[in-house]
Amino acid sequence: MSELVSAVIPTYRRPGALDRSLGSVLRQTWRPLELVVVDDGSGDNTPEVLQAWADKAKAAGVEYQWHTKENGGPGAARNFGMERASGELFAFLDDDDRWYPQKIETQVAHMRMHPESGVSFTRYVHSGKEGQPKPRMENIRDGWVFDSLCSGQTRAHLQTLMIRREVFARVGGFASHRNFEDFEFCLRASLDFPFTAVAEALTVIETVESSVSREAGLEGDLERDHLKLEVLRAFRQRHGAHERFHEPAMKQAFARIYDEHIKHLIWLGRVDEARAAWGRALDECGEQPQLAALKSKLTRAKVAGWFGRKLRKP
Repeated sequence: MSELVSAVIPTYRRPGALDRSLGSVLRQTWRPLELVVVDDGSGDNTPEVLQAWADKAKAAGVEYQWHTKENGGPGAARNFGMERASGELFAFLDDDDRWYPQKIETQVAHMRMHPESGVSFTRYVHSGKEGQPKPRMENIRDGWVFDSLCSGQTRAHLQTLMIRREVFARVGGFASHRNFEDFEFCLRASLDFPFTAVAEALTVIETVESSVSREAGLEGDLERDHLKLEVLRAFRQRHGAHERFHEPAMKQAFARIYDEHIKHLIWLGRVDEARAAWGRALDECGEQPQLAALKSKLTRAKVAGWFGRKLRKP
């Protein structure tokens, strides 16, 4: 018998976007298929919109359930959906993105070819740039990927993930913080399960202004940077004794976040804070290529500040 796949979609105050995401699930070529949508306390007409999809799902031969819960963020909503799903495999999609029709079928085939793997991921494209798949081929390494996740040589985007139920049972679900929960989940899963990569781009990522990753511009970026660093510190404390945890790799992950954080400060013109953060990064991460490359940028930012200018975000 073919494996039942549960597509889990959290949604929050985007009833107008659901045609795109839910429609892409119903157009999947794979059956048996279950669609589980969790309204994360939207408080608008989302329940009415979700109820209207029941007949469409039935006509498409897709099992369908939707739920409303108190607002708790996308990670908690995904966990809520997985707890109620029936599938042997879970696939994740946000309410503003979509899959190509062969996405699930292709991943199931890869999971069958690699029964030892707990997680599958694919490449993706941004809407309007369908001819430019991401990540680059050199960034889709698979197998035991803890080190390459930390370095960025594996980029497993949440909307492309498929996981076995066993992964959820063993490592748990997504963390409750509202950003970076996807990366933390992948790190945790990579300690216990190999990953398998699909070279095809099978997901389309839409860019919307209400996205959590875009809130409050650069000032919001600074808050997210601090959160990411705290998440990594907590991860190290909880999992540092695991046999596959690798401290040099973890330092690379820290360096990548510090690199982003320092650039955000530079683009805001807060050069003294950026230099102080660079010092902390060197203390915490040691000599890393990203941090070494920032030295000249900090110097240029300081000189620009003498003339009342800021370096521009590229």
